[in-house]
Amino acid sequence: MIRMAPRRNDWCAGAGFTLLEVMAALVVLGLILAGLSIGLRFGQQALVAQARDTTVENQVGPVDTALRSLVAKAWPGSVGAEARFAGTARTLSFRTMMPESLTAQRTRDADVTIGVDQAHRLYLAWLPWYRNWIVPKPLPSRIDLLANVDHVEFAYWDPSLHLPPGGWVTAWVGTTVPKLLRIRLVFTKDAGLRWPDIVVATARDPWTY
Repeated sequence: MIRMAPRRNDWCAGAGFTLLEVMAALVVLGLILAGLSIGLRFGQQALVAQARDTTVENQVGPVDTALRSLVAKAWPGSVGAEARFAGTARTLSFRTMMPESLTAQRTRDADVTIGVDQAHRLYLAWLPWYRNWIVPKPLPSRIDLLANVDHVEFAYWDPSLHLPPGGWVTAWVGTTVPKLLRIRLVFTKDAGLRWPDIVVATARDPWTY
């Protein structure tokens, strides 16, 4: 009796994968997973950054708007001892028109002071301005504008400095207002906040208000 050797099924053998092909597939799969991981991590970082920017905008944005309004409408108001604009590198006092977002009083002309207290709060102290008070002047009211502020830096544009074209100075005292004013908010290290410099032109003419 003659025994026949089993025939190899060439089709089945061709349907399998070699070790090299399996390794190549695993490498490609690993690259795809690595790319997905990097993309996911980048997306998470982008979401965190967007949330942080939104938080900063919500906290600082309204304060930025209020400060711009106050500075843009700064005016000496009169001549003589009653007129004043007193600015240093850390504090600023002047006469202006309060924005509606900060007061509901009908008379919005006010003498204001902007500074940062020892608790790292940016504040606005203000007192309504009347040409003639018929009662003793009360103490200024205070509005806390922003927390976690290490200090504020004020600078004033002096067009006569280093002609041309002028330069920034750290003090301005007198009966006129500077044409430009720069406000830099420096936050505490714990806050992790940053905000671009606020540069505002003072354009108020008291005879047009």
